Amino acid sequence: MTSLSFSQGDTILDGRRLCGAVAELKNAVIALFWEGDEPRMGTLSVTLPGRVSSILLGEKHSTLSLMLGDQLSAKYGKMVLVSTYLSALTESSAARSVLELSKKISNMI
Repeated sequence: MTSLSFSQGDTILDGRRLCGAVAELKNAVIALFWEGDEPRMGTLSVTLPGRVSSILLGEKHSTLSLMLGDQLSAKYGKMVLVSTYLSALTESSAARSVLELSKKISNMI
């Protein structure tokens, strides 16, 4: 039996902890990004190779979720599901840090 494991990382932005976890499946990648110590679901998007993407749930951080999906789909050539949850930080202030965190974590896989 195969188990699912996530590569994880975090960074600090304006005194707030940003966390991420990425798991690669045979045909897809699952990525979760959240602010704070407890993992939370947020805006959920799906991206297919070739930059076809859609928001499935939520809208608060849709641009960042789609950017992360594009980045990861290009890297892995697979469908990517991304959840992005930010509570105090704005999407525009956190975007660069979250994208860098995504690269850092995906390089661990």
